[in-house]
Amino acid sequence: MQINAQDSGSENRGIRVSPESNEGIPIRSVIIILHRNEKSLITDSLETEAFYQAFDIRPGSAFKQLVTDMAINTIEKQADIKSADYEVFNSGPGSPVVIVIHVYFLSEGESKKIETKKGMINTKSIKDFPVISETSYSKLAIVLNGGVGLFNENNGLFAKGPEFTQGNSIADDPAVKGVRFWGESYAELGLAGIWQLGSSNFYAYGSASGLLSARNTSDIYSNGTTIFFDAERMYAGLLGARLGKNKNINIDASFGRQSFQLNDGFLISKFSGSSNAGDRGNVYLNSRTAFQKTAILRTQFGSLNIDGFFLEPEELFKDKQTNTNYAGGTLAYNDNKTIDAGISYITVPSGSSMYSTPQGKISKKGMYVINPKLWLEDIGGTGLFLKSEYAYQSNRNANMKSNAYYLGIGLQKSKWFLKPSLYYRYAFMQGDDSTSERYERFDPILTGGLGNWVQGINFRKVTGNGNIIYQRVELKGYLSESFEVSLDYFHLSADTYSNLGGLPPITNLKEKNFGYEITFQSRYYINNNFLFLGIISYAKPGNAITKAFDEGVYNWTSYQAALFMFF
Repeated sequence: MQINAQDSGSENRGIRVSPESNEGIPIRSVIIILHRNEKSLITDSLETEAFYQAFDIRPGSAFKQLVTDMAINTIEKQADIKSADYEVFNSGPGSPVVIVIHVYFLSEGESKKIETKKGMINTKSIKDFPVISETSYSKLAIVLNGGVGLFNENNGLFAKGPEFTQGNSIADDPAVKGVRFWGESYAELGLAGIWQLGSSNFYAYGSASGLLSARNTSDIYSNGTTIFFDAERMYAGLLGARLGKNKNINIDASFGRQSFQLNDGFLISKFSGSSNAGDRGNVYLNSRTAFQKTAILRTQFGSLNIDGFFLEPEELFKDKQTNTNYAGGTLAYNDNKTIDAGISYITVPSGSSMYSTPQGKISKKGMYVINPKLWLEDIGGTGLFLKSEYAYQSNRNANMKSNAYYLGIGLQKSKWFLKPSLYYRYAFMQGDDSTSERYERFDPILTGGLGNWVQGINFRKVTGNGNIIYQRVELKGYLSESFEVSLDYFHLSADTYSNLGGLPPITNLKEKNFGYEITFQSRYYINNNFLFLGIISYAKPGNAITKAFDEGVYNWTSYQAALFMFF
């Protein structure tokens, strides 16, 4: 019997993706498939727990390719196992990943072959690229990532670029009526490694890389060509795996320049870790994702996860740093079947960022968020799923209280032709009541992620995320295990007429309807190392935007095509 990884289990796993492209993304679930005597079986809960005791890949942790590779090596050391490998799946860019592990047992009478050393140095073969050296206890590899994209905006920023970008120092040539066409590219080169410390269950790991980005002409905001180089990754970590009497405790501590994401990016997205606009020349490719500073501690006790984090995003201008940072923690439970629940706390301990209010400016320092989450997969075996989060926001140093939440419900049919899914989400981010002394506009912190919290790739550049109500309908299908297509409809409206904190033309709204956007997206992984991403998005402004101007507001269409490389 042969099991296709995408069909393993009753839920739709999404498409098979490059492991390197999902570094730092949360693990939603882990599936283990045993291949024994020409049969392939998904492990039951007892077998899965036994394998958990042999290695350290559990739902709720963050995906790290080197750590997962070392866990696979641990599996392969077992006497009755011939080999093991894994695949990574997700249902959208930046969405939590599903790890599918394949374990192949020796046949009766078959002897075990042990490869003690791999990699280009040991085998003298370029076929082992990007692995430099690999043993049962260590791995050193080259990091080589890149991308090139072509972008065409017709009536970008609704043909009102100069008005919408007032006060924006990077917007020296914003889009107006007509076509704006440009290209972007980047290349990242570095090293990554992991080493077992003696015969212990502790591993040291780290990575360092530099990233070169470029733009060939004016983009939607900025004028002319540019090329920019800076450090990207620069982190180190210590992993303690399979600890405790029951071998079900994992501890992972890391610090430096690295990626981080909370859930699916509702409050903190991997893609908000660094700025990419202006002189960096990758406003659409979004090549840089590493936070400028991080300190992350992840602890797992079976199905329970306790995490702590400190984050400081990479800001655009080194001479205009606000040094705003975020600290917090998460308590979460994931049963690897249906329930993924948790609660997070996030606060701003320092920084000079400010909020604009009708009464003047207040400091972002002291702001905090309490954020419970409940996700349910394949409810009752029907294919129904539910995703919801709530965020209560306040400030210890100011009169500020706000709320945000979303509720999404969908249906996945992985046994049907094209494995279709239908999803509806209602999302609310509170606006400010200008008649109240209390500041009530919700700050979405570091939200983002294409397909998750970039709610309309065109409207996002105009409306932002505070004082907004989203309704989203998504239809998605899979042409193959590596080819996904989706069609999204977004309707956007304001919560309140007072929109201070939004862009200049729409700080005081005459109507609440921002408009709607329809987006077609295709993701095709040509192989494990190359991804093609294509997008067409059409946005029609509503009266909240058109009535902010006397005339000259036009519908906005975006065409995007990009090819990414991951090694």
